[in-house]
Amino acid sequence: MKQFSRTIPVLPVRDIEAACTWYAKALGLVTTYRHQGTHAGERTNYAVLMRDGVEIHLILDEPAPYANTWTKAGTGYLYLRVKDVESVCEEVQATGIKLESGLETASWGAKGFEFRDPDGNLLRIEQEKVTEGNP
Repeated sequence: MKQFSRTIPVLPVRDIEAACTWYAKALGLVTTYRHQGTHAGERTNYAVLMRDGVEIHLILDEPAPYANTWTKAGTGYLYLRVKDVESVCEEVQATGIKLESGLETASWGAKGFEFRDPDGNLLRIEQEKVTEGNP
């Protein structure tokens, strides 16, 4: 019996609302959930974004005493596989976002590109290498 059903990346950001707007522009992700903080005066501290059945979560880089070391903005890494990396690269470039590395084939044979979100998290978008038996 299979126990694992999916993974969900959680990226730390400094401002949930600004990040939701940026991810919508950059990757066409739709915000499906926002969680209001439970501490006095706390703003939205968590969000869920989706596109094509892929889910990405954002968590607020909160100050002490609520901070966690893994929620430090700029420390996240999102590795996202897509069916057509060239068209996704065109989508991203059309928004004016600067790429860290342009569309290229990596040493492991997969074609991809990289860029950062405004909080410094690195995103790698990649298309799986097509080989015999792996369409």
